[in-house]
Amino acid sequence: MHESTRRIEAFGPWLERQLRRAGMTQTDLADHLWEPRATVSAWITGRAEPREETRAHIADILATAQRS
Repeated sequence: MHESTRRIEAFGPWLERQLRRAGMTQTDLADHLWEPRATVSAWITGRAEPREETRAHIADILATAQRS
């Protein structure tokens, strides 16, 4: 497959899958981020997307949870 034809996955489905892999709920992630659970839900459903610095924080949280 050519690099230019590769499909980029939307953030919401990726986040939902990573939460499952880490054994975390939306509420767990929201608590770690000091955000309302509704915010995490909006990210997963595609109604909103987090800022870049929040994405980096999410990646750190998920990496730590998956190592546990």
